[in-house]
Amino acid sequence: MSASNNDLMLNQLMKWSAQSGFKVESISDPRHDFVLSIYQNETLPKLQIIHHKTESAYVLFAGLANIPEDDRAKLKNLGSKFDELIWDIKLDLLHMDVEFIVWGSEKDPDSWEIQRRLYIGEANVQQFYEAYSKVKIALINVIWSYKKAVELCGSLFDLDSQRNTLR
Repeated sequence: MSASNNDLMLNQLMKWSAQSGFKVESISDPRHDFVLSIYQNETLPKLQIIHHKTESAYVLFAGLANIPEDDRAKLKNLGSKFDELIWDIKLDLLHMDVEFIVWGSEKDPDSWEIQRRLYIGEANVQQFYEAYSKVKIALINVIWSYKKAVELCGSLFDLDSQRNTLR
């Protein structure tokens, strides 16, 4: 793709973002042709739209869910239930029509990167919105799965401490 085609691609993405009601910021990243930060509002995860190389016909919608170390430490105490949580998240993501990368250990991820490709030449505003939504929903699924597990873990620890106190 030529520089003028990349400008057209960037302009199309900005147009679709505006039509979809998203806020967009350009991010300087020398590793990529261009990177945009896109979000609906401050309470929802920010995603990035990444165009890796000038010759790429697609952009990558990507989001990252970092898992706090203290949450991971609490969840490790669940033993096999923690292993189950990780597998459940992986299986859920496989059914959500997104790609993902587990950063850190496969058994104790530091973070989850969720991705979806959008081929601009074949896309329209609905497919743009769908790509954004699928990545956003998958990210929220990861975040909420961990939150639920941490709450459950806290409840279990509360029960254990109550049992120990009542003896």
